[in-house]
Amino acid sequence: MRPSPASRGAVRVGPDFAHEFPDGDARSTEAYATLARTGTALLQELERCVQAWYDIPQPAATVLAVVEGAESPLTPTQIIERVLAPAASMTATLDLLERRGWIERRPNPQDRRSLLITITPEGQEVADRILPGIRTLERETLSGLTSKERDQLMRMLEKILARADEITAAEPTPPGGRRNRPKRTSRTS
Repeated sequence: MRPSPASRGAVRVGPDFAHEFPDGDARSTEAYATLARTGTALLQELERCVQAWYDIPQPAATVLAVVEGAESPLTPTQIIERVLAPAASMTATLDLLERRGWIERRPNPQDRRSLLITITPEGQEVADRILPGIRTLERETLSGLTSKERDQLMRMLEKILARADEITAAEPTPPGGRRNRPKRTSRTS
């Protein structure tokens, strides 16, 4: 088993960062990379636990949770929008859940080209076990923070996501900034 990215801790840049990247900001680089590492570590742990507990990949558990939580049957496209999964992997995920007897595909009476996905009673039983387990994992993972710190974290994450949304809504700008390439003691060709 490979070690979790969490075992590497927060990302820290070297003391020469400001010289190498005079237009950069060391704390922004550290926070950005640490957020990415954190997201990867959290998703890997969720994947590890869901796979061990239920012998299914985490995306399948997420799809099951989305279908279970919907007020009415969903089309595969609606599921894709809610879980941000590629269409090709969604078909395989729905196939897996259907083979397990946890979902059913039914013709969509409003659109003959479309299907509706519904949860089965067996799927509901599995969701009733998976979701509390995931909530416990989430609570345990964040138990090192006080309630006030979790609130602060949420506010900060909301600000980061809002800014990321603004950036992704705009056309990518050509990269800029300066770099003073450091002298390396050994470089392979």
